[in-house]
Amino acid sequence: MKMLVIRVYILIAMGLNIGIASAADLEAGFMGMQWTSPAVHHEELTQLYEKDNVVYYTQSRIVHMINEIPVPDVIYGFYEDRFFAVYINLESEDVFGEFRKYLKSQYGNPRKSFSVKTGETVYKWKQGKVKIKLKTNEENYRMKLSFYYLPLSQKLNEERMEKFHDRSLQFFPIRKDKKPERIPLLRF
Repeated sequence: MKMLVIRVYILIAMGLNIGIASAADLEAGFMGMQWTSPAVHHEELTQLYEKDNVVYYTQSRIVHMINEIPVPDVIYGFYEDRFFAVYINLESEDVFGEFRKYLKSQYGNPRKSFSVKTGETVYKWKQGKVKIKLKTNEENYRMKLSFYYLPLSQKLNEERMEKFHDRSLQFFPIRKDKKPERIPLLRF
């Protein structure tokens, strides 16, 4: 019986309204939205909030379903008004597990990492120019599935790192042309 339920979950995941599609479809976009398309081409989007040059939207008139479980938090990210990311908050461990199995069957074994600082386990796949991340945090039971169009997400990450680097100089005031005094922290 348990195997039947698992197979049903997989079949549902494959035909989701959320649109996890074949590799070729994923390379083109997500749920009919082409990567890099501007937000104005998607009338069904409702703006949630904006941070710097990234605007986040939802489809307020649509509730996506996975096996009769509503998935209300599907968020679309636009960087410099170009579609680059999808964030899906998952509220069921069963759905999380089925996504992990499905993604593994479609894209192979993921790279897996764990952050002690955040308590997150992250599974990563790469399909052409798209990165897929499946995250879980055992401490607060938060789970998220994300899709990133790499040419734009990498540009955004580089931009954010430059801002961080500029701010981080206050913590590392040693100039490149100066040699700092070397003092050992420990001796062995």
